[in-house]
Amino acid sequence: MIGNHPRENTENILEVRDLVQTFSQPYGILDRLTGKPRKTVHAVNGVSFSIRRKEVFSLVGESGCGKSTTARTIVRLLEPRSGSIVFDGEDISAYSPTRMMHVRKKMQMIFQDPYASLNPRQRIKDIIMEPMLFHKTVAGKEEAHAEMYRLLDIVGFRPEQAERYPHQFSGGQRQRIGIARALSTNPSFIVADEPVSALDVSIQAQVLNLMMDLKDEFSLSYLFIAHDLSVVRHVTERLGIMYLGFLVEQGDRDVIFDTPLHPYTRALLAAAPTLDRERTGDPLQGDVPSPIDLPPGCPFVSRCPRRMDVCSRERPVLRKIEGRFAACHLYQ
Repeated sequence: MIGNHPRENTENILEVRDLVQTFSQPYGILDRLTGKPRKTVHAVNGVSFSIRRKEVFSLVGESGCGKSTTARTIVRLLEPRSGSIVFDGEDISAYSPTRMMHVRKKMQMIFQDPYASLNPRQRIKDIIMEPMLFHKTVAGKEEAHAEMYRLLDIVGFRPEQAERYPHQFSGGQRQRIGIARALSTNPSFIVADEPVSALDVSIQAQVLNLMMDLKDEFSLSYLFIAHDLSVVRHVTERLGIMYLGFLVEQGDRDVIFDTPLHPYTRALLAAAPTLDRERTGDPLQGDVPSPIDLPPGCPFVSRCPRRMDVCSRERPVLRKIEGRFAACHLYQ
């Protein structure tokens, strides 16, 4: 089992190197007859980062920047086009679905829409027990029942609520059910894909606090996907800023929030509501370029208020600058 594997003493639970994900647009009969070239969406472009054990690492950016696609590729819901994904010391980049089975119980997801991720025809008890029985993390149904009730208690439910269906719960309660299901296989790593963005503001803090308590109790590592910087600052230890499928800045939370370098990071912080600090950077202008036709230089060049001639010609790479990594010609 992975949980008893000697690789547990390594510092990083996840290492992603040069990850690339692309999608081909639909190509119909008319396209073939007219000789129209097939177009490719470049969703993730050479992304690299690592996550330490018991750490929360966040990917942040506007909708469509590739952060959720990155997460789904890491857990192999999508096949990577190139690059490597090393989980718990194993390179799982090319694992077959059968070989991924022993990895999946240690690598779980919490989805953005809790109702869409729960089977409406199953009772809550069955939703939580099914992964345990499938991955054989319990000896049988009796042990699965006991573990199910334990997990429900941990996320704040009474035993009798196990007999109910998802539609009988609120959005925040359904997300707690999703969290209990993610914990059911005793994972060491959880991808939380916008886990509170569909919830009321009054409920978000409760769910986030629960996730942080569980992180300590179960020794979890999180990949946290979000666009809300106030949420990210509350939970994360390190973060990466994504734009058009590229990582443009990466480092410790306080370093990036207190002294952002990349113009895109500064623009995101300038757009975020705040009461306790001055705004830094210019607000975002214009639209995100098409991921089908990537600019040859910096991906942010068309919207950057500080662009130079070199920005249109050469694509900057992530370099260590002032205690973090940034991809910007201003500092290179």
